[in-house]
Amino acid sequence: MIKSKGATHEFQARWWLPSFTGLFLGFIFFVLTFTPSLVPRPPIFQGLLGGLAFFIGYAVGHGGVVLWRYLELPEVPRPWWRAANISLALVCAIVTAIYIPQAAVWQDEVRARMKMPLAEPANLLQVVLVAAVVAVLLVLIGRLLITGIRTASALVYRWVPRRIAALLGAVIFAMILVTVVNGTLVSAIITAIDRAQALTDITSPPGASVPTETTRSGGPGSQISWQDLGRAGKRFVTEGPRKADIKAFTVRPALEPIRVYAGLRTADSPHEQAQRALADLIRMGAFSRSLLVIATPTGTGWVDNNGIAPLEYMHDGDVATVAVQYSYLQSPLSLILEPGRSQESAAAVFRVIYRYWKKLPKNTRPKLYLFGLSLGSLGSEDSPPMHAWLGASFDGAVWAGPPFRNRIWRTIQRDRDEGSPPWRPVFEGGSNFRVIGHGDSAGEAPADWGRVRIVYMVYPSDAIVFFEESMFFRQPQWMVPPRGEDVSPLLQWFPIITALQVGIDMMFAAAVPPGHGHDYAAADYIEAWMAVTIPQKWTDEDAERLATRLETNAAKRGGSW
Repeated sequence: MIKSKGATHEFQARWWLPSFTGLFLGFIFFVLTFTPSLVPRPPIFQGLLGGLAFFIGYAVGHGGVVLWRYLELPEVPRPWWRAANISLALVCAIVTAIYIPQAAVWQDEVRARMKMPLAEPANLLQVVLVAAVVAVLLVLIGRLLITGIRTASALVYRWVPRRIAALLGAVIFAMILVTVVNGTLVSAIITAIDRAQALTDITSPPGASVPTETTRSGGPGSQISWQDLGRAGKRFVTEGPRKADIKAFTVRPALEPIRVYAGLRTADSPHEQAQRALADLIRMGAFSRSLLVIATPTGTGWVDNNGIAPLEYMHDGDVATVAVQYSYLQSPLSLILEPGRSQESAAAVFRVIYRYWKKLPKNTRPKLYLFGLSLGSLGSEDSPPMHAWLGASFDGAVWAGPPFRNRIWRTIQRDRDEGSPPWRPVFEGGSNFRVIGHGDSAGEAPADWGRVRIVYMVYPSDAIVFFEESMFFRQPQWMVPPRGEDVSPLLQWFPIITALQVGIDMMFAAAVPPGHGHDYAAADYIEAWMAVTIPQKWTDEDAERLATRLETNAAKRGGSW
């Protein structure tokens, strides 16, 4: 016991020295992050990923040593330490020689699949420098936390045995830390982010102007003012084809499409926002149109024009679309900091509009459809209550890039028909739910369409769709061959590492060409809406022309919004 206690005191006195076991495992974790994942990573964020992975590996290795000594288990004899450290250094050198030279090749292989420019040769130095800074900062923060735990343990040690004191100290310090962080730091961060985003939301995107049409919120006679639309709402009502555009494209008579939008400043609650949006719909004559679409935006309130414009073209403008903003934050921040906000808002909007729609004569009311991209699909998917799926049900939906939290999407993956892959699942023959990727057809399935037609748009390389918490300790099924068409065969699963990689990929899932990652192409929106709404007088040639037009317009706008 005396020897053990002395060893422990020696260790505590030298706590600031680096852990060779931690350094070894941290380095291995760092090197493995260079392996390919779903989308290419910019050098700075590859460095952030490498630094984070190094810290986790260091913490696991060093924590293992601490636990080993805490349990007073036999240690490697001191004379053997030098040989052990040399062996670990040799392993690191071998792993470096195997993995680092292939890093650029791996990234370029993923880039080639997505028709992106090859990586710059000098990126590796940038990655290493960023990773080193991140790793050092995280290790220092970890050391400060250890110091806090030791201080708390020392305060308790005078009354209880050493081991109990160590445990109680950790618990006490953790409770204080969580209380301070949750009660003060997190709240302050959320408030600061929300205020910053709110200031951005009151600005107008370049090119946006007050509508002159009576069929757009913020325009003449609208119940919602231009300033209350918010930045995303102003973009939504400015974008999209007008009657003249549709007529010129189809060479047929057309109506002016209706676009209604209620920003966060429109009212104090989702229900009141929905009521204001309903008033605009009624005033504009939306319930006399052939199609009514309830579109749930992404976190900032953005509605992808490529997801709505195809409907307006293929149905000669006889379409009304309504959307209600629920957040100022980007979708990832909203998902983490405002859990349930998208579902709450979408449910309120659906409830208000559905109740009015349901009371109308069945033979004259518009067909009711739902739309959502990314976090918008999460809210939209949860918005219809059970009775809206039965009896007087809505008619269908297009949900693009469903996040891994989507309940119905996860059910479709889990209970898919035998023989279909998780990245393109077939569910009950495709009678109500069908899944398409880039260039796929939604018109073909083992079973005929049922009463409700729903199409999921999912690209195999979309990290937002395919991230799983279980990836930290288990290989996901979508990695088992055959893989999706744009997923690299060089992608390997490693515990912890792959989950970190795909987690980082979610941040850049949309920073790829259309048809990959989280950037959903106009051509696939067109295919989905064709299958769901069955437009008349619409041909495959029309679909190709429209896809070219929408993609060209989006490329011209670029980052102007």
